[in-house]
Amino acid sequence: MPLVSLGKLLRFNLYYWLVIMLLGTLSSFHAASLHDKAYDWSYLPMMLASDLVAMLLTAMLVVWTYQRLMQQAFSNWQLLPGVVLVAAVYIPAENAFWMLLWDKEIVDIRMLIGNLDTSVLAFFVWAACYLTVLLYQQQLQRLAQTHELSRKIQQLELQALSHQLNPHFTFNALNSVCALLEAKRYDDAETMSEQLATFLRYSLSKSPDNLVQLADELAAINAYLQLQKTRFGDKLKVNWQIDDSLKRQRIPALLLQPLVENAIKYAVATRKQGATITIGGTREHNSLHLSISDDGPGCHLQANSGGAGVGLDNIRNRLLQHFGDSARLDIGASEQGFKVDICLPWQTA
Repeated sequence: MPLVSLGKLLRFNLYYWLVIMLLGTLSSFHAASLHDKAYDWSYLPMMLASDLVAMLLTAMLVVWTYQRLMQQAFSNWQLLPGVVLVAAVYIPAENAFWMLLWDKEIVDIRMLIGNLDTSVLAFFVWAACYLTVLLYQQQLQRLAQTHELSRKIQQLELQALSHQLNPHFTFNALNSVCALLEAKRYDDAETMSEQLATFLRYSLSKSPDNLVQLADELAAINAYLQLQKTRFGDKLKVNWQIDDSLKRQRIPALLLQPLVENAIKYAVATRKQGATITIGGTREHNSLHLSISDDGPGCHLQANSGGAGVGLDNIRNRLLQHFGDSARLDIGASEQGFKVDICLPWQTA
């Protein structure tokens, strides 16, 4: 992708010389009024033609610099010799044109560089403005490329975080299927395999950088819980506390499932009596609050669950990638259990 637009550079060149034409015309009117003379309109086409030649010469310079830019062989200092060359061609030619128009004989070559100061000034002001426009375009394009690169890096980071979660869950689920087979619970193993396939189909179809409706996420969690119910039976109890009015809100895919998985792993599986998992959601002002809690070991989990800590860090990073500082994850552990609260910005449908 080019760092500059040739069309924009040529438009700058056109606008610049139109301004020079306007200023030259106003200057001629002013000079005529100072000397109480009527303005000679016959000179106007000649002035416009003279400035048109200057515009065409600098347009050639614009095209040359653009081609050099595309070849990555242009330096800003290379513009100065080009401007000097254009001025060296244009100024003597313009002076010769006007002398011939006024029927003046060129008796001295130095006559061809008359008005050198004012003529050269127009070209060097053009060069300064042109470099400013050129550098501004390059800066805007680099900012756009930086933004696009940042977006792609963010997408890759989200994919990496998601890929850290899915193999972990799959490994645990396959272990559960193997345990059922060893226990000769073949029907339960078959049911669990089907539920696992259904859940994986959902998880693999959701891109980690996209948001899904809370209702879809809860449906996937319910399928996951039914899968785990096959393994744990009455040890696993679930309490849903989410109002239907919240289910159209959008959250990152598979955001809550690792939390439910942690609750099963550290609260349900480690205790003979199992545990109750509560999945809640409320709206508070302009925020959506979601929570996963259990009545398991609580503070003992916080001290002995390195894997859970990695999962929570992944979720925290995903929230940061999606919502920045407007989302947060809070953890609470006590003798009565373990709770994770997630706060997301409320989204107007």
